[in-house]
Amino acid sequence: MLNKENIIKIIKDMNLPIGDFWISSGAALVIHGVKEYTRDIDLGCNENLWNLLLNEGYTYRVADDNSKIMALNDSIELIKDWFADEIEFIEGLPVCSLDSVKKQKLKLGREKDSKDIKLIEDYIISKK
Repeated sequence: MLNKENIIKIIKDMNLPIGDFWISSGAALVIHGVKEYTRDIDLGCNENLWNLLLNEGYTYRVADDNSKIMALNDSIELIKDWFADEIEFIEGLPVCSLDSVKKQKLKLGREKDSKDIKLIEDYIISKK
């Protein structure tokens, strides 16, 4: 399981171009403080980073929803053009806003996403 410090160190150590990716999904919830841990790190990316990594020899798979997913290692997946309508910088890293993560999870509609949506809503209420 990865906590906030683990995620930040892993991402910073990768030295990815800051303008070309954003932290999403469960990892974003950990960075925001909504959850303590996540199993993996999902990153959204733009065409520039995607092509750079393809040229380095990384491969990708196409998911059932036609999204393109590149496994960078056992704990990090890069999703090409993954939805993010608002990015915040936390500890120098681009992170999807809670509203963006909530929209992602509503679209996915899985049971675990419903649980995360509830956590986001409870967290926002607790901060008011």
